[in-house]
Amino acid sequence: MTDATDEGTAEVILRALSVLAHDGGDRHARATLADSDVLIPSYGMDDDGGDPIQLLLPVTERTVLVFTSEARMVHSLPGVRHYCLVPLGTLPAYWPERNPSLIIDAGSPDSVILTAEGVRTLLSADGR
Repeated sequence: MTDATDEGTAEVILRALSVLAHDGGDRHARATLADSDVLIPSYGMDDDGGDPIQLLLPVTERTVLVFTSEARMVHSLPGVRHYCLVPLGTLPAYWPERNPSLIIDAGSPDSVILTAEGVRTLLSADGR
């Protein structure tokens, strides 16, 4: 599992997405993505502690924001100090019906945007 408190997490995720852009069926890249931990900003004090049974994804406008490190989250959302740490592979099971896009590391020069379909296709642990 890739630790989201490490700045190298962004590189691991970007590398796996690059591999999948050329070979969408690459099992190793899909597993790497699904197992990579990301920070999901928590806008309230009732943080669920990352419990995937109670995971509520924060939808802003038409996007869900996740981050690969605390530093990247604080840079983009300076007022948010709480987060849940979850594997990317858990997100498809809790994806909102409004089908927002996923932005990984919003505000960073190497941010990545996935459509709702991309989230289901690329991050699903079922596709390993």
